[in-house]
Amino acid sequence: MDHSYGDWGAATFWLFIAAAAVAGTWEKARRNSEKHETMRRIIEKTGSIDEAKLKELFNARGTDWSGGAPGDGYRALRVVGTLLMGIAAGLAVVFLILGQTDVIPRTASIIGMSVAGGVVMVGLGFFFSSRFAEPPVNRRDGPASR
Repeated sequence: MDHSYGDWGAATFWLFIAAAAVAGTWEKARRNSEKHETMRRIIEKTGSIDEAKLKELFNARGTDWSGGAPGDGYRALRVVGTLLMGIAAGLAVVFLILGQTDVIPRTASIIGMSVAGGVVMVGLGFFFSSRFAEPPVNRRDGPASR
């Protein structure tokens, strides 16, 4: 009696993704309500609001993706792209060697090198998408001039 109910791994993966999205949304809403509660207590105690403290409260940098220094996205995209291209080169070399020494079948070697090519393309995508991010302020292009 063989009961096959499908792939539970895929379902649990998507449930995890949904739970992470809900938790992130809830945490952001909770943080925002705490800021409003803090503002309400300041008004109750002092009777007025200091504009500088209000700006400090609502413009404080958090752990949001958008709250970084200029150039952080540029650097992150360049680093991720470079790492992925390096990993792909290593995969290609490993599958080439394994295929040439007949440790794995030639078809497996070709599939592995194809996967490495796909990883290279993703790395190139990250690397070249940094062109659309804001570059760092003190970026030097090329050798330092004296």
